[in-house]
Amino acid sequence: MKKSVFIIPTVLTALTLGVAGCGTNTTSGNANAATTSAGSSVSTANHATSSSQTTTSQAASASFPVTLKDGAGHTVTISKQPQHIASTTEGTDEILTALVPKKDIVLVTNYADDPQYSNVASLVKGIPTIQNLTAEQVIAAKPDLVLTASYAKQSVISQIEQAGIPAYEFNTFNSIADIERNIQVVGKLVGQEAKAAKVVTTMQSQLQNVQDAVKGQKKVSVLDYSSYGYAAGSSTTVNDVIVGAGGINAASKLNGWKQITDEEIVKLNPDVIIDANNDKGFVQKILSDPALKNVSAVKNHRVYSVSSADLTSVSQYVTRGVQDVAKLLYPNVQIGNE
Repeated sequence: MKKSVFIIPTVLTALTLGVAGCGTNTTSGNANAATTSAGSSVSTANHATSSSQTTTSQAASASFPVTLKDGAGHTVTISKQPQHIASTTEGTDEILTALVPKKDIVLVTNYADDPQYSNVASLVKGIPTIQNLTAEQVIAAKPDLVLTASYAKQSVISQIEQAGIPAYEFNTFNSIADIERNIQVVGKLVGQEAKAAKVVTTMQSQLQNVQDAVKGQKKVSVLDYSSYGYAAGSSTTVNDVIVGAGGINAASKLNGWKQITDEEIVKLNPDVIIDANNDKGFVQKILSDPALKNVSAVKNHRVYSVSSADLTSVSQYVTRGVQDVAKLLYPNVQIGNE
């Protein structure tokens, strides 16, 4: 799902957690039956908390078996509503907490219980975690559904499938629209489509509230940059976070995550530079770098660290990243957290 290279900077985070997050093939017709507009929004902590207290019986009316084509092009059939779900991406860890009770989750990633990267650390406490994905650990948990991503070793996924366990691979997590689709897919897989739709609708409302709050403000250019030398270009969730917060992505002409030089930063001359807060000490390094002293963001001391758990999220919590960034860009505007 998404990034977490932040602290492991933004990029790496995005590549690690993002990837550790989740993604889904937007061309998977069956999986996207419950589509929502690309501008949809997602619910955050309130939904995660209430959902974790919901019983499986509430979704008893869900229609099973369910057959979907996943991001890898594989046909996945789930015969009955899952009650033992293994999540191998940080994104699906967070999504699941909003849709099913804790007792239905048998595995999450090690990112999920780390507050530095996760918004659901308190919600997954006690659930076994995956440090390095192996088929043996997953199979031993006896799941009836495995949620994974395209970056996982295919040999591991094959072993899981050979054990008769349905595994759904996500492969797209480059925008907020992708995140919304992923939430809906997970909702369908676990028999909680209505709840997933509500999460997305809440997300949409949160994003719209930010847009309304910053409307009329003079737009500022923003560069997401990390100690690894990577910048977030277009086709990244961070691009959507910047735009959703009312900013202009200074690196929008780049496609995806690209390494850039000091000289290129000077040419981009962003008004604001952001980085994930797990990239320790990098903000001060930028501010004290003589090669960047004439960059607007450096001259005006507008170089900020943003919560890695929010900025690099590839779940419903990405809306928190939008709120966090909007507050930094427009400190005199009231941006509420929901």
